[in-house]
Amino acid sequence: MTRDADRSCPPWCKYASGHLHLEPEGPGDYHYSEFTVLPLPQLPGLRERTEIQTAIEQHITATTTHQPMIWLGLGPEGRASEALTLDEATALAAALTRAVARVHNAPGGPGLERHDPV
Repeated sequence: MTRDADRSCPPWCKYASGHLHLEPEGPGDYHYSEFTVLPLPQLPGLRERTEIQTAIEQHITATTTHQPMIWLGLGPEGRASEALTLDEATALAAALTRAVARVHNAPGGPGLERHDPV
């Protein structure tokens, strides 16, 4: 979904108002939120220590304001990443919540001790 260009910053944008550099035929610019970083400790035999990052980004051109996207990065500096629409991010959050609830609500509970992050 797009709309006519709006140069004002949304409340989540980490930059000062007026930061956009938009040229009539240029590639556009972005609003970005602060990053949220979720460190994931090493799980021996399963994964190395890593992290997940999330942020909000919104592409703006001289004529168009695109919908905000939820950026999801995996690994140091988000080397593997994907931008999700708000509907996709909502669906992912719901799927994760359902999966966790299914494990916690299973007869006998999760079946393993819960481990706090290191």
